[in-house]
Amino acid sequence: MVWQRDVDLVIPLWQGADDLRVAAGAAELARLVPTSTGRLHVAVPDAPRHTREGIRNLDSVADTLHRTRDRLAHRDPHRVLTLGGDCACDIPAVQHLAARHPGLTLYWVDAHADLNTPRTSPSGTAHGMGLRALLGEGHPDMTGAPARPALTPAQVVLVGTRDLDPPERDHITAHRIAHHHPGDLARHPHAPTAGRPAGSPAYIHLDLDVCDPADLPAVGVPAPGGPRPHHVAQTLAAITAHHDVVGVAVCEYAPVLEHDQRHVTALLAALDLTAPA
Repeated sequence: MVWQRDVDLVIPLWQGADDLRVAAGAAELARLVPTSTGRLHVAVPDAPRHTREGIRNLDSVADTLHRTRDRLAHRDPHRVLTLGGDCACDIPAVQHLAARHPGLTLYWVDAHADLNTPRTSPSGTAHGMGLRALLGEGHPDMTGAPARPALTPAQVVLVGTRDLDPPERDHITAHRIAHHHPGDLARHPHAPTAGRPAGSPAYIHLDLDVCDPADLPAVGVPAPGGPRPHHVAQTLAAITAHHDVVGVAVCEYAPVLEHDQRHVTALLAALDLTAPA
């Protein structure tokens, strides 16, 4: 059964990654995923590239996040699908849904933890700061003003995450953030849901770079050593079966790169976004 939601957001944000290739991912995902709710396309400003306050293209990222927050405030949906775009694009959706659904679990299915701040980031790209912003730390244009955490570390589960900067690793350890490594998914696809109440609300953030690039290279920031796509799909299916999924985002798809799109469609089916093949 296809997952029912209130609104689909299509956000071709690329400035958070400073990578134009992922802008096309939003349109391609929208082509692959049918909708019965209609779509809201969030326009991304065409501003010159520049760095401000330690973040590349901050003005464009901030404008896009502001527009998205306005759309969500107007519609006030209970269930949201976000098709990106880079990993900064769904910050507003998580913030909105975390406020609507107390106790929300965020599954961050991503090769990267995105736990940097402008001070710790080696690249200065906003897409590497999204999860930290959701925890209430970072630039106010990303956290929202006044800055307040949308989630606590106990609500976050990292899945397949492996390419970590030292400050991110320290933050995971210090705050005891649940972390399931790539090898865990092959052996125990249900492991990420352990200890989470059945039927409780959950949000799934899927960055396609969680998959090993040998299988799925059409991503913005490939990271070797990832799980096979079918193991990721099994884990996604386990999460959707265990929880009441109220939000999903699919991000960082670069369809211009040569790849087998069947891996992408299998992941979408595991999220109940398409009918199984």
